Amino acid sequence: MSSTYTRRDFLKTTSFSAILAGTSCMAGKLGSLDTPMFDDINKTVNTYCEMCSSRCQVEAKVKKGKVTFIQGNSHSKGMNTSICARGASGHSQLYDEQRLVKPLIRVGKRGEDKWMAVSYEEAFNFISEKLSKIKKEYGAKSVLFSAKTGEQFNHLATFTSLFGSPNLFSHVSTCPITYKVAFHHTYGAGLKRDFSNSKYILNFGHNLFEGIAVSKTKKFAKAVNKDSCKLVVLEPRFSIVASKADEWHSVKPGTDLAFVLSLIHVWLRDGKYDKEFVKNYTVGIEQLIESTKTTTPKWQEKITGIKAEVVERIANEIYAAAPSCIIDWGHKTTTGQSEFQRTRAILVANALMGNLEKEGGLFFGKKAKTVNKIANMNIAPTISNPDKHIKIVKDLRIDRASQKGDNIFVSRKYGVLMDIPDAILSKKPYEVKAWVMTRTNPLITVANPEKMKEAMNKLDLIVVNDVYMSETAQIADVVLPEATYLERDEGIQDISSKAPAYMMRNKVVEPINKTLTSYEIFRTLAKKMNIDSKYKWDNINSYRAHQASGNIKLLEKLAKDGYVSFGIPSLLYREKSYVDKFVEKYPSASSNLDENGLFTKMIKFKTPSGKIEIFSQTIEDAFPGYGVPANHDMDVQKGYPYIITSGKTAIHTNGHTQNIPYLNMLMSDNPVWINPITAKKENLKNGDKIFLENSVGKEKATVFITEGIRPDTLFVYMGFGRDSKELKRADGKGTCQSKLLPLDKGPVCSTMITNTGVKITRA
Repeated sequence: MSSTYTRRDFLKTTSFSAILAGTSCMAGKLGSLDTPMFDDINKTVNTYCEMCSSRCQVEAKVKKGKVTFIQGNSHSKGMNTSICARGASGHSQLYDEQRLVKPLIRVGKRGEDKWMAVSYEEAFNFISEKLSKIKKEYGAKSVLFSAKTGEQFNHLATFTSLFGSPNLFSHVSTCPITYKVAFHHTYGAGLKRDFSNSKYILNFGHNLFEGIAVSKTKKFAKAVNKDSCKLVVLEPRFSIVASKADEWHSVKPGTDLAFVLSLIHVWLRDGKYDKEFVKNYTVGIEQLIESTKTTTPKWQEKITGIKAEVVERIANEIYAAAPSCIIDWGHKTTTGQSEFQRTRAILVANALMGNLEKEGGLFFGKKAKTVNKIANMNIAPTISNPDKHIKIVKDLRIDRASQKGDNIFVSRKYGVLMDIPDAILSKKPYEVKAWVMTRTNPLITVANPEKMKEAMNKLDLIVVNDVYMSETAQIADVVLPEATYLERDEGIQDISSKAPAYMMRNKVVEPINKTLTSYEIFRTLAKKMNIDSKYKWDNINSYRAHQASGNIKLLEKLAKDGYVSFGIPSLLYREKSYVDKFVEKYPSASSNLDENGLFTKMIKFKTPSGKIEIFSQTIEDAFPGYGVPANHDMDVQKGYPYIITSGKTAIHTNGHTQNIPYLNMLMSDNPVWINPITAKKENLKNGDKIFLENSVGKEKATVFITEGIRPDTLFVYMGFGRDSKELKRADGKGTCQSKLLPLDKGPVCSTMITNTGVKITRA
């Protein structure tokens, strides 16, 4: 059962700093300190953002020691000075009186909001003592570790391995895992999209105008604004990306797979695909022909609601534009049981069009190591991972990731967050006693948070590192304040595209109240627990030096500009003009040319066959019937009258930004989108209060009536419906769709399913 730490118990091991419970000026928040003192420094610092996972390159202006303005980093031509609302609000988070700036230790029952503010030294002593005790009694594997992706995750992963636990988790299972697994089994690696030059883009709800990555969004916007490019969007609601489209088709949630299988049927039926490319670069076309024999345009019409003649026309239009076309796999778009097959079908559809390494199609990222090999000389500096020698522990995980079973294709590095509650509650395959997390909030971002909370309350220790007192932090035993991205230096990140490029986070201002970065937290904890002997670095400067192999010029350039590229021509292996420019600049690369003067020798697929696997025997062996894209369960309604869907807004990032002053002012609520037909049927009007209900939960909502949604579908922006009274701007406002989601997983990829059936009742 959970431990309860009393004030007396805590004072036995630490010195008293401050204790305050449930007031407007909670101990540990910036608002509880004196007004921050600023120096007289004026400067501009180039760094990169952390207001969402896109991590765009930005420039921050400092006047008299205070960050006053943030814009895009002009050294990155893809950014120029552009920035989104989230990125422009970084200093609103930095100086928010509600952000955490002191470590806290719980001194009452979980959820009572009784805390003692302590020093980092006191917090580290407390954490290391508790973790050491749990490790001794139950083993290292009884402790879970989780973080969002990025450098914070890498530092936590290193600590997790040194501690000895196999149970490392990222947010991947709740977000991008489907296309990661699908790419691995189809192409052997991920691909990028050449939006700028595409003539035809078929988009399945990949909403770059709300889930913004500024550089990609700008390229996408410019492309679809050209007369030479056609954008077709399939999505249940009239989103911003749908509003920019030449055509919008309101597809039924979860049925995208049927549409793609129907496209493939038409192409194979009519012989309208790149036969030479398929012959030279793929395996499994025979199995695909067999699996799509009956997936006709008429067949899909009954499932998707899209007319058969639309499929026929779009299939012909894409083929006419090929290979300058993109069938976009999107980012967590359908999220039903069929999502893996949908994504695999989309990747296979691209292969049929022969658009790999072609202008306006798909391409592999050209990292420094790759271009150096092609040029037969070092034309770009390489970077490395200073902690590469510290390996992930290969022991039985609680979710059995990478081992035979449902999660066999899930990396040990990512894990499956949805499996945590059952593992804790059942004590199978063994007991879990603690959870250490940095910048993850499973009580908002993971399905069925009530069950997650029930499980977490069984733990002896919960440690949370975050900027705000999140829902998860509210039930923690120790809360460590995180230095915001404007207050920290970090390592070099590879952001190569058609040519190599790097970026580096540079500290803009000193951390308020000396809050620590994730690397400082876990590096210090490792030292305190005497498990730090394998580290090759002591601080961020030595970490960077190891990454750059001592390349001072590279480090100086990144420290100054935040971003660096190397004047290397953009490269697509199967485009003659691109190859010719590369060889003209680097004549030594000519030895790698094929008989047609292309770099096709460089195209490698890390799959068992060494080719694009339309049919995967590996998948088929583990999941019979899934080896080739085929018709599988597309029902997300599950007998309920409506389907609840969710997505990103351009104002907020998942469950991260709702309490930030500027962004909360722009958008503080998320009313549920309801079609007028549905509203009439349910006797609803704008602003009415309702409940959305299913077998998992019951969640309040406010009605927003719009024709921009299907009658059988409801929509809310994610990250609202907060339940932490220390998030005073966001607490209790809006709808949390996670409270309606079952802890189900999609087959093969183990993705979190985020479309589910609900009914409406009056509040």
